[in-house]
Amino acid sequence: MKIKSVFVGIAVVGVLLLVLSFSTVAKVLGANPQNVLLGVKTQPQAVNFLPQRSPLFWSFLINPDRLELFSQLAVKPSERREVRQAVAALKQQLQQNWLLDYDRDIQPWLDQEITLALTDTDLDRQPNNGLQSGYLLAFAAKDSNLAKTSIDAFWQRLAVNGSDLGFEQYQGVSILSSFAEDRPAIAGTILGKFVLFANDSRVLKEVIATWRSPDLALASLDTYRARQAPILDKNNGKVAVAYVNLAELGEDLPKESLLMDLRFDKASIKAKTSLIFANQSTETSPDQSISKSTDKSTDKSTEPKTSQKTLGNMASVIPSGSSVVIGTNLGQTVASLKKTLAPEWQNLLAKAIAPIPLESSALTWAQGDYAIALIPQPHSHPDWLIVAKVEDAETAKTAIESLDDLARNKLTVGEISLEQQPVTVWTKLIASDNSENGEVSGKAIALHTQTKDYLYLSNSLKILESALTIKNSASIASSKDFKKIVAELPKNLSDYGYINNSFGFSWLQTSISDLKFWNKIPQEINNTSLVKIIKHLESGSFTNTFTNESSSTDIFNGEIELFLK
Repeated sequence: MKIKSVFVGIAVVGVLLLVLSFSTVAKVLGANPQNVLLGVKTQPQAVNFLPQRSPLFWSFLINPDRLELFSQLAVKPSERREVRQAVAALKQQLQQNWLLDYDRDIQPWLDQEITLALTDTDLDRQPNNGLQSGYLLAFAAKDSNLAKTSIDAFWQRLAVNGSDLGFEQYQGVSILSSFAEDRPAIAGTILGKFVLFANDSRVLKEVIATWRSPDLALASLDTYRARQAPILDKNNGKVAVAYVNLAELGEDLPKESLLMDLRFDKASIKAKTSLIFANQSTETSPDQSISKSTDKSTDKSTEPKTSQKTLGNMASVIPSGSSVVIGTNLGQTVASLKKTLAPEWQNLLAKAIAPIPLESSALTWAQGDYAIALIPQPHSHPDWLIVAKVEDAETAKTAIESLDDLARNKLTVGEISLEQQPVTVWTKLIASDNSENGEVSGKAIALHTQTKDYLYLSNSLKILESALTIKNSASIASSKDFKKIVAELPKNLSDYGYINNSFGFSWLQTSISDLKFWNKIPQEINNTSLVKIIKHLESGSFTNTFTNESSSTDIFNGEIELFLK
């Protein structure tokens, strides 16, 4: 089966922003110190002792001092104070949450890698008493003797300042723990060249057991190793690696997982991604039986590709200011989403495209080029516009008429003329309570129209009118940002996405918060602030390719590029 998710790029961007919120990279792009821009070509070593069930980790592979220097060189002199304040704030958080003084306890011996991991969402496996998440902080040491001396002094200082220290041996490794009423509990040990800290000694015991038995490590998972291959880039180094496995955050969560390499460019942040979807069902629905007749999706070589010409053509009918996904075979995309996504994700998607029913087969005719655009609106959810290339006018007309028939079950379907173009309107009628004459008013819920070349669907009459009468100078195709991004995109991939600088994430965060599983994600992750990164976002893009590894797993390999102000 073939999967082509319209919203994969948006989901991945959300994870990327989560990772970036731990760093200060929003201010470092613009200078050109080669030692930071080139990154490193090694993988994080901490995955060799992270348990396989670890739901989340992010590893930074550039020494913070080098990154701070890079930041100072990148910004204007008037902004250097802001950089210093950002770095100071991170150091303060390290001291508040982990009791560590970076300059005194860490900086003298720190090498290139810092890894922060969520190793378990509930250490005692008893959700009835509340989630007790396990966290691990790992520092690679360039001088093991100096690291041991510094950390010994750290524990002695805690004892002098009133903390109770505990000592235990586990599989031949010493673990120290600190307890105090007014301070967070921490535990620490040293494994090889890594100095480790955790919020609970049980985390370290599991890490030690994993270190002793490498086959228990995350790095030994076949799926983890397989995903490394498509994102490895022999010509470009990286500055960070991120991994998220939603399935390990809860049994009822979606089975998606993500591996991402992050790197810097002179003007942007780039990431290679490998996103796995586990198929949610195997039954054949009416939608899928229709699409099977025209889709050889089990053959990876037949996957539709979106050319640069398609990008330009579809962009020319999308209003300026939009964020957009452009690809090929909309009908196949919708049918695949229906089969692949977990029920909660399906409900979120159905709500987003309402009143077009997700289970409808009315879009399976659209096997040509398509564009799905989000047009920002102040103080509300964005309007949406779908434009699909008409390959067979009669087939498209018949399919949309069937969609009208479905809409009549709940809405009033009528027709208006717009610039001499017939437009079908789905209207929700509302009776006026205060009207003596029993008047009713109507709200347009969705509209569609078909021209010689395209079929248009939207939830906004204004947007539909602008798309029908658009001139090239008013489309995203004329945008300098869009042109700049398109020029750098890989050629002939499955889907392309463009994120305009006016794209607001607040509505997306609100929509995701409606999902039941969101409340099960540890609050330390759920409440991570993205504001400082989002405000620096100027524009971005994402691309997507697809591979099918088995009947139960589908993989998207893609790239993301974010341009910052």
